[in-house]
Amino acid sequence: MGSSYNQSVSILVQGIVQGVGFRPFVYREAKRHGIVGYVINTPDGVRIEAQGAHCTAFMDALQKNLPERARIDSFVIAKREPMDCREFEIRESIEGEGNIAIPLDTALCPACQEEMDDPHNRRYRYPFINCTDCGPRYTILQIPPYDRVRTSMKNFTMCSACEAEYTDPASRRYHAEPISCPQCGPQLKFLDNRGKAIAGDPIELAVSLLKAGKIIALKGLGGFHLMCNATDDAALGELRRRKHRKGKPLAVMFSTLEQLETYAEITDDERSLITGAVKPIVIVKAKAGSNLSPQVAPLIDRLGVFLPYTPLHRLIFERIDFPLIATSANVSDEPILIRTDEIVNRLGTVVDGILSHDRTIVNALDDSVVQIAQGKVVMLRMGRGFAPHTIALPNSLSGSILAVGAHQKSAVALGVKQNMILSGHIGDLGSVEADSYFERSIQTFKRFYDSEPSLYISDLHPTYSSTRYALTQKRGHDTLQHHYAHILACMAEFTLNEKVLGFAYDGTGYGDDGNLWGGEVLIADTHSYERIGCLKPFALLGGDKAIKEPRRIALSLLFESYTLEEVMELKSPTTEAFLPHEIRTLHHMWVKKLNSPMSSSMGRLFDAVASLGGFIQSLDYEGQGGMIMESFVDESMMEPFEFSVLNGEIDLSGMVKHIIVLASATDSKRIIASRLIATVEAIIRFFATMHPELPIVIGGGVFQNHALMSRLYRSFGSSRFYAQRQTPINDGGIALGQLYYEIHNTKEKNER
Repeated sequence: MGSSYNQSVSILVQGIVQGVGFRPFVYREAKRHGIVGYVINTPDGVRIEAQGAHCTAFMDALQKNLPERARIDSFVIAKREPMDCREFEIRESIEGEGNIAIPLDTALCPACQEEMDDPHNRRYRYPFINCTDCGPRYTILQIPPYDRVRTSMKNFTMCSACEAEYTDPASRRYHAEPISCPQCGPQLKFLDNRGKAIAGDPIELAVSLLKAGKIIALKGLGGFHLMCNATDDAALGELRRRKHRKGKPLAVMFSTLEQLETYAEITDDERSLITGAVKPIVIVKAKAGSNLSPQVAPLIDRLGVFLPYTPLHRLIFERIDFPLIATSANVSDEPILIRTDEIVNRLGTVVDGILSHDRTIVNALDDSVVQIAQGKVVMLRMGRGFAPHTIALPNSLSGSILAVGAHQKSAVALGVKQNMILSGHIGDLGSVEADSYFERSIQTFKRFYDSEPSLYISDLHPTYSSTRYALTQKRGHDTLQHHYAHILACMAEFTLNEKVLGFAYDGTGYGDDGNLWGGEVLIADTHSYERIGCLKPFALLGGDKAIKEPRRIALSLLFESYTLEEVMELKSPTTEAFLPHEIRTLHHMWVKKLNSPMSSSMGRLFDAVASLGGFIQSLDYEGQGGMIMESFVDESMMEPFEFSVLNGEIDLSGMVKHIIVLASATDSKRIIASRLIATVEAIIRFFATMHPELPIVIGGGVFQNHALMSRLYRSFGSSRFYAQRQTPINDGGIALGQLYYEIHNTKEKNER
C-alpha cells in the first residue's frame, strides 16, 4: 500500500488490549496520523476501522508504541470499503462471547502517586486512586469485555468531575473503569476482630495497632493481607502461633526501595521487578545483621520482598518507619480470603483489627512470587499482575478443553478458540474451602469465555480432588501422567512442537506403574513420552509421615547401603535422630515393605540429604530441607558426588556413603549442599551427552531452587535449554501441560 492516497483498513488486535489504555492510545495515534474511523472493544479483541493517507505509519505506530501493560498476540489487517466519516472516535464496547486476554491488575503508577502526594489535587491521599495505567482489573471484573458496568465499580456512580475525565479521550483516565474520587468512590472502614465498626480515621487506627505490635488484616487488590511489624519478635511469634505457620517464610513489604536495600542484596534485574508495574514478591538474598526478626524466614538466607503496590498500602507506610509482614490472609495453604466476613469468621482469632473497604473483590488473586536466576525469571506463584496468563495458538480450536491441574498449588487451564489461558494460583486442594474455590475458578473461566468444555483432562492420580471433579462432569475425560505434564508445560510456554529431552524433578507424582515418581528423565513430544531414566527407587518409611520427617527417607537409604548392625553403629545426624528401638522397628518395616511405598523422587532425595547432612530432621513445610541447604551452597564448588547409571536407573549409593564420611568434617554443610547441586547438574549433563540432538526441557518443584537454577543456566544457557519463566515451574503449571497435550492429540484424533 502506498501513502499518497487514502487507505481503508480493518484491523483486529488480540492480546492484552483491554483495560490497559489501548483504545485511548489508538485514538491519540489516529489523531497524530490524520486517520478517521473508530476503535471498539469486541468479544474477539479490539477492532479498528481506519482510513487516511498515512494508514501504514499509523499501523506501525500501533505496534511499536504500546502502553506499558498492553501485549499484542495477533494483528490482523484486511482491506475494506471506504468509509464516510470525518473524524476518529472511540465507540461503546460490544458484549458477547469472550476470546480476549483478560486485563491484569497493576501497581500504583508514578503519575497517580504524584497526584496522591499533592495537597492541591482532589485525590490527595485518596486510597483508591487509579488511571488507565494502574489499579484493579481482573480482580473486579465480573464478565468481559472490561467496562465499568461489568465490574464491581458499577455500584459507585461517578461524580461530574470523574465523569468528565472518563469521557475525555485526551485524559489519562479516559475509560479507566475503576475511576473514582473521595466524593463518589469506595470508602474505608476499620473493624475489630468481631466485625464491629470502630469510630475514627481507619488508617490511623490500623497504624496504631501495628505500632503496638498487633496484627491487622488489610484488604488489598486480590484479597486480604495479614500484617504486623517485621522487626518485632513478639508480633511475629504471635502471628505464627495464631496462624499455625511454624517455620514457612513470610513476605516482607518495605516502604521504599531505599529501605528495602538496607535489608537485602538485590541485583539490577531484581530491582527492575521490585520497582516495575506489577511489584510482585521477589525472592532475594537477605543482608546479615539487620533488625529484621529471625522469625521472618527461619534458617534460610533469602527473603520475599516487595513494595507497596496499592495506594492504601502506601498510606499505611506514610505513618510508620518499619517494614511490615504482608502475608496472604488464609488458613494453611487454602485460597486467600476476599470478604470481611470471612476474615471475622475464619481468622477472627488471628487478627486484632481489620482495615477494609466497600469495593468488592470479584476474583481472588494472590500476590505473584518470582525470583531471578542468572538474569532469568523463575515463576514460583503466578498471581496478581501475571494471571490469568494467555498464550495464543497458531490455529483455532473447534471446541473448548479444560485442564484441571494437580492437587497442590492448584491452577486450571482453558483452551478456547485461539487461546490457552492459565489461571492464577488457587491453593492446595483437599479442604472444603479450597475445593469450593477451585470449582468457582472453573465457573469464572466458563463465564469469562462463554465456554462449556466438551473435554476435561486431569492428573493420572485417582484421589486428587481435581481428578474426582473432572470425573463428575459427564463429559469426555482424559488423564495424563504428572511428570510428562511438567515437561509439556514448559513446551507450551515456548510453543515447542518437537522431540525433547525432559527432566521432571519434584516431590511426588503418580507414575504409570503405580509408584511415586519424581526424578524422571523423559524423551517426549506432544503425543507421547519414553521414560529413559529415573532415580533408583527408595522406600518412604511410614508413607506420608516420611514426607514430614526426612530422617525416615535418609534411614531407608542407609538400609540400602549398610546392614542393620552397621547402621546402628554409624555416627550420623540421621541415626542420632532416632532411638535404637525406632531404627530396628523401621528396619523391620523396610524389610517387610510395610507402609513403605517406593519413590524415585528428586525432591524426597533432597530431603534425605538434608537429614544425612545434619541440616534438618523434621520439616515444617514442603521444600524446607532444600531451602535450608541452598543457604550453604558455594557456587565455586563444581565437583559432583559419585553416581552410576545402569539401564537408565540412577544409583546414588556412593553419594550416601560419602555424605556419611563428610557429615563429621569441618565445613561439611557447605560441601554437602554444594556437591548435591553439582550432582544434579552432572546427572542432567550425563543424559544430555547421550542425546545431544535434543533440546533440554526442565520442570517440577525442585527447580525452584535458586542455586540449582543459577548453575543450570550457567552450564546450559548457551544451548537449547528451556525452563518456564512466565508460568509456574512447579505444580502450578501442570494444567498448562495437560492442556497442551490435549490440544495436540484432540486435533489429531479429529483429523483421523
